[in-house]
Amino acid sequence: MPKKDAWRAFRLRCDRIDRKSERWLLLTFYALIILTVAIEVIRRFVLNYSSVWGEELARYAFIYLAWIAAAAAVRDRAHIRIDVLVNLGGPRMQRLAWWLSDIATLVLAVWALWLSVSPVLTSLEFGSLTPGLRLSQALFLMAIPIGFLLIASRVVQTMMGDIRRMRRGEPPFDGHKLFD
Repeated sequence: MPKKDAWRAFRLRCDRIDRKSERWLLLTFYALIILTVAIEVIRRFVLNYSSVWGEELARYAFIYLAWIAAAAAVRDRAHIRIDVLVNLGGPRMQRLAWWLSDIATLVLAVWALWLSVSPVLTSLEFGSLTPGLRLSQALFLMAIPIGFLLIASRVVQTMMGDIRRMRRGEPPFDGHKLFD
């Protein structure tokens, strides 16, 4: 019995980390963008001096922010969708619509992941650097494959959750609504 309790505690801790990790990453990148832009505005208009790296850092932080936010939206099923026809049907129709949507999203994410790895490998092969930060361009090109990997993993998690709900006889999770 203690082995089961330890396993359950471990799973709960992993679930908590899984739920909070994206939020903390989003908060970190958002704070980095705000801080960098604020510093650059002060430097430009108060000190009459601006850096080469400020705009570049804010841009790349925004790219990572966007991809992580896309994965979070997929996890919460909060992405933009038109669900009028789905809501006209019963739970069976809704489940089928969610499965088709999840499968299509997963196929797109895996395909885009496959396509986005090539530019990263090319950048690593030729050692390209960013103009301002003088860091490897591959570090920032990896935002796209990382984003699609996160999206694919979130779709799989959502599908597994739907299977658990279906076994319990519950309707599928239709996401967190921004407006009703």
